[in-house]
Amino acid sequence: MVLKRPSGAAAPQRFFSTIAGRRLRVQALVVAVAFGLGYLVTMFALFPAPIFSKDHAVPRVLDVGATEARATLEKQGFRVRVEDQQTDPVAPRGAVIWQDPPPGVVLAPNASVALVLSEGPPDVPVPDVAGFPRALAERVLKAAGFVVGRLDTLPASGEAGIVVQSRPGPGVGRPARTAIDLVISSGPAELTVPSVVGRPLAEARDLIAASGLTVGRVGGRVVPGQPVGIVIEQRPPGGTRSPRGAVMELVVTRSGS
Repeated sequence: MVLKRPSGAAAPQRFFSTIAGRRLRVQALVVAVAFGLGYLVTMFALFPAPIFSKDHAVPRVLDVGATEARATLEKQGFRVRVEDQQTDPVAPRGAVIWQDPPPGVVLAPNASVALVLSEGPPDVPVPDVAGFPRALAERVLKAAGFVVGRLDTLPASGEAGIVVQSRPGPGVGRPARTAIDLVISSGPAELTVPSVVGRPLAEARDLIAASGLTVGRVGGRVVPGQPVGIVIEQRPPGGTRSPRGAVMELVVTRSGS
């Protein structure tokens, strides 16, 4: 059986439409606002940083070129300071190999970030190949990271085809892929090369011809305080053994004008 509300009876009031309900709503709103204000005051007291911080995480610039790294850091508002340059077996010259603070650290605007740049791979010492056959010496130089440069021949006491010396000499540091010149023995010598360093060019020519050798290329170099036309360098050097008719190269002083 369905009960019907008597006609003319007032509809029941909702609770929040009553005076007590409205009072409860106001009290609840006051409590919520008070809680929110209290929370904000507490956060400002404990953490005085601004709500919208302008701090940024330091970006990663390792293995990046110096110009690109500087632009990336300055775009984020940081100052860049290059502290040092160091050799690195892998990183090319100018690449960043160390940064402080490291990537991901959060810093304030205008903070300084220190960088260390690569100077490229370290120099490699030239191996000692004197006394090696030419083919073996070339393989040793290539294995060390060098390339074979000019090949000169020089009479020597050893058999032909044996390396007499390298230029630069063993132990000298050079970057990888540097060309290393070799001096190869052309066989036993027949006569002693005269020393003509310090003599005028005309006198040196006569002395070389008298010894059974031939004057080849004559270069010039400015030497302050020295008269023009004096021999200051010869190849092969004086006192070494040489076959008859071999060519000698000279360097003489010349005018600077």
